[in-house]
Amino acid sequence: MQRQPNTQRQYRYYDFVMVAFVVVLVCSNLIGPAKISQFDLPLIGTLTFGAGVLFFPISYVFGDVLTEVYGYARSRRVIWTGFAALAFASAMAWVIVALPPAPFWENQHAYEIAFGSAWRISLAGLLAFACGEFVNSVVLAKMKVWTQGRWLWTRTIGSTIVGEGVDSLLFYPLAFYGTGIILMTSCRW
Repeated sequence: MQRQPNTQRQYRYYDFVMVAFVVVLVCSNLIGPAKISQFDLPLIGTLTFGAGVLFFPISYVFGDVLTEVYGYARSRRVIWTGFAALAFASAMAWVIVALPPAPFWENQHAYEIAFGSAWRISLAGLLAFACGEFVNSVVLAKMKVWTQGRWLWTRTIGSTIVGEGVDSLLFYPLAFYGTGIILMTSCRW
């Protein structure tokens, strides 16, 4: 009796890319926005931003790799996994902040500053990223067809600009409306 070959395609590194994507997404949306940074740059002026913007663009790079190498369907699966992880982390932060502190613990106020708005940042991030990343994936997939698989860098850079543009246009107003925080950046990156 002859064994049938395994017809299911093996995806090397898919799990690693998924984990890296989820970690970057969660950290840049929960750890990063808690700190507002400001730099005075010559010729540009003062640049104020949430620190999460430093690492957030990496999630789009992972999204491009996933779409390019593993396809649109597998990319969407990773995006939904990232959303689930971010939603859970946000709910966890909300519960932990809401727990009554021990009488001798003096850091509740700092904890509330750092993680008290996690739900708002996460909700804005989820909505903005959902729109931006799906636009990024669709644009990348369509550009791959249009270019017949050529010009990889043009496809990845072009789709990332469109995706992050949509993301930024949605994220900042949703995350910071009514908080008195005005961020002077044109994009999350």
